[in-house]
Amino acid sequence: MSVDAEERAPGIAGLTARSATITAVAQAGGRALTLGVVVVSTAVVARTLAVDTYADWATVLSLVALVGFALDPGLSPVVVRRLAQHPDQAPTPAAMTAVRVVLALVALGVIVILTGALRGTSAVPLAAVLGAQVVPRALVLNAAAWLQADHRLHRQTAWEAVCAAVGCAALVLVGALGGGAPLLALAGFTAPTVLLALFIRRELARTPSSHLPSPGPQAPKVRSVLLEVAPLAGALVLVATYTRIFVVFVNAAEASAVVAQYLFAFQFIEQLIVVAGIVAGTLLPLLAVRARAVALLADASMHALVLAVTAFGGVVTAVLVALAPPLCRLVGGPHLAPADHYLTLLAPMAAIVMPAFVLGYLYVAVGAAKRYLWFNAAGLLFNVAANAALTLTLGASATARIAWATELLVVTLAMLPIIHSGRSGRVHSLRVIAIVVACVAGAELAAAGDVARGLAATGILVCSLGAGGRDVLAFAGKARRS
Repeated sequence: MSVDAEERAPGIAGLTARSATITAVAQAGGRALTLGVVVVSTAVVARTLAVDTYADWATVLSLVALVGFALDPGLSPVVVRRLAQHPDQAPTPAAMTAVRVVLALVALGVIVILTGALRGTSAVPLAAVLGAQVVPRALVLNAAAWLQADHRLHRQTAWEAVCAAVGCAALVLVGALGGGAPLLALAGFTAPTVLLALFIRRELARTPSSHLPSPGPQAPKVRSVLLEVAPLAGALVLVATYTRIFVVFVNAAEASAVVAQYLFAFQFIEQLIVVAGIVAGTLLPLLAVRARAVALLADASMHALVLAVTAFGGVVTAVLVALAPPLCRLVGGPHLAPADHYLTLLAPMAAIVMPAFVLGYLYVAVGAAKRYLWFNAAGLLFNVAANAALTLTLGASATARIAWATELLVVTLAMLPIIHSGRSGRVHSLRVIAIVVACVAGAELAAAGDVARGLAATGILVCSLGAGGRDVLAFAGKARRS
């Protein structure tokens, strides 16, 4: 995946597989620290709030994630592609700020309205305070495109870890003093995000791509970005909807205790989605540059990359299957410990969401975002129909299975051109299928109690490493040599 000097775009000439690996590993390290803080914060909230109030809290967080697409509906990938290929056509960070703020205010309004509809008017104050974090988060995301283009996104991740730690300390203090849910939200989430926005503003001023020449009026460039992003924005709207629309169906089908347990379990999946975004976002600048020289959908190295990230996701699935009970009890306490059943059923998401993100950005890199839009439209149609038919009658266990099945449908549709591209595409796709089948089978057997968790996790691990371990090592070797 290394790029020869003469192939590099003028503004990001130093990008290589090594720089991608460094920033991805650094982001993963920073994210690991943040995840530790998130675990502590979740434990504090779960133990401080009553189950019904925690159901309100988890519903708001799910809605924040659901409408999160409005903060960055494909804007960053398009800006990154322009910085990689035609820097003079990219708008300045300042020119994009107003767009981001407007999107954030719309998102906040949707969060408050949907919370009132799903959980009642008593939850609206919590929705307003906890949901307000989307406004400073929009400013952070505005800077992320330029940091991503320079492979400096790990600096943002580091500041996120720092601010999350500050928020966690404030959360513990407010919880010890008996503060209510809105005060917990302000101290632990919204205020630290404001602090993060201030730090990232400083990083944006330092990153090289933010100083690339952007001659001429900015308004036409902003409009051009918005027009280009429309298909991808549509795809992301669909992804955000089908990934988290379950919050509506679960609230309709289950009592508050089960709502709290399922949404708690899905918080672990939310972290996996963040990791998948880090990996795919780090690779996007390289994919955009490589797309100038090769047909990515038929490229053997791209096939190996998809298999490698699937194998990595399989390893994560094995960990979740093995550790779901102690994780849920340790973080959620006795009231949320039964969430281990739902986390086990959701575990195959790790092996599917990783290639889903990489494939999505691959289609962006080759200028085929419209095609990916149709894949996600199919996913949304399937998800809503399945939830309406199954979740409303069978409950949260059904929606857990619908979650990974929907992602699998989208990945399958996206991989069809790869399968038809030749022998390499077929071989790598079969290995991807083998990993996913092992993950689903192992998770189902463990959740049903038919096979011991340790044995099921071992089977998933062996299959994942056997099918894709060599590709993971090969990609790591390329990164070290570049």
